[in-house]
Amino acid sequence: MADNFDFAALTKSWQQQTTPNEQVPSAEDLTRASQRQQQQRFIMYGELLGALVMIIAAYLFLQDMQGWLRYLTASFLLIGAISTLYVSWQVHKPIVAYDNWSSNGLLQFRLRSCKLSLKYYRYNQFSFAALILFSALLWLGNWWQAGSIATNLLLIYALVISPLSVLGIYWLQRKVQQKTTELQHLSKLVADFRQNE
Repeated sequence: MADNFDFAALTKSWQQQTTPNEQVPSAEDLTRASQRQQQQRFIMYGELLGALVMIIAAYLFLQDMQGWLRYLTASFLLIGAISTLYVSWQVHKPIVAYDNWSSNGLLQFRLRSCKLSLKYYRYNQFSFAALILFSALLWLGNWWQAGSIATNLLLIYALVISPLSVLGIYWLQRKVQQKTTELQHLSKLVADFRQNE
């Protein structure tokens, strides 16, 4: 391989090349981003509806149940409703409201979506852990005051809800790992894009 390059000619040639302007994203990119926003909007509305149902259920439990269990159940539902409203506002709203559709903006949208998805998965893991805790509290309450909770309810939480919650935490942890890898890739792309600006 020869090492007698004409660097002056190479530099002149390089300087004469036109620098491409930022490209407008393709229709396919915009369609996928629009679908993502639409999906996020449906999830947000569903969670707002779920929060409303939890608030109504908390009120009904306070009216219909007796003793310490009604306060425990109502508190659990109210905390769930408030945290659902908070997460819906923090996670879904920024994606639904996003509107910068330049090439850089689309890349930023993907990065933001990835970060918010990670936050959403972790919130759902926390929700599953809260269900396991609630199940343990029911068993503890029944041990403390034997017969205060229906056996069917205890069995449903012990044999169905708690094992499914453990599986949910495990499945979400795999999603968290996938999103973490994706986030590293997107962060590198964003850094490269800024260097080239």
